[in-house]
Amino acid sequence: MFMDKLAYMIPPYESEIRARIAETLGCALGQAPKARSIHMPARDAHASVRPPQGGNATTLLALDYSLLYGATLVESVRERNGWLLLDFSPAFFSALVERINASTPAPDAGSETYAQNRMRTLSRHGGTGCPNVPSFYRALLLALRAHESVAAYQKAERAALTLFHEIPPRERPALLGQCGGFGGALLRLLNPEINTAHVL
Repeated sequence: MFMDKLAYMIPPYESEIRARIAETLGCALGQAPKARSIHMPARDAHASVRPPQGGNATTLLALDYSLLYGATLVESVRERNGWLLLDFSPAFFSALVERINASTPAPDAGSETYAQNRMRTLSRHGGTGCPNVPSFYRALLLALRAHESVAAYQKAERAALTLFHEIPPRERPALLGQCGGFGGALLRLLNPEINTAHVL
């Protein structure tokens, strides 16, 4: 019963992104790859997948992954050593942040972690989408997977706590005004209640 409840609470966003990528590739290949074979985030891209041998690279690079949450999902695709590397659009990241905030309740402050406390503070600033900053994109994608294991949760927390490390100090105040929605989204995704099996 507990695991059923936990599964119900796990946000669906990661699985919906993977399902859209798998479905689009399946239409081109004749058989969809397993969703779990889609790595997200990848080392040099937002997502990667290794299509089966014999796939037409030109066709696969030109696929249209359509809209997800009302925004274009994939902005660019490239091939490297037999892997497809996909980068999501800035509009998609903003739409994802807005979807998370609209459909996932904010956790109670009583049991929040240090990373959540930082994100709650960030959420008090202005802005509804996701700032166009690579470290923010990566932190959001890692937070989608925080429920998978202790290591995944810890990696997501580190990404949340180091968001501004690569941003020059003089540029941070202006960026803070765009981070409210993003902070709220990470606050929700790092919810210890969702990640109970791994965090507590």
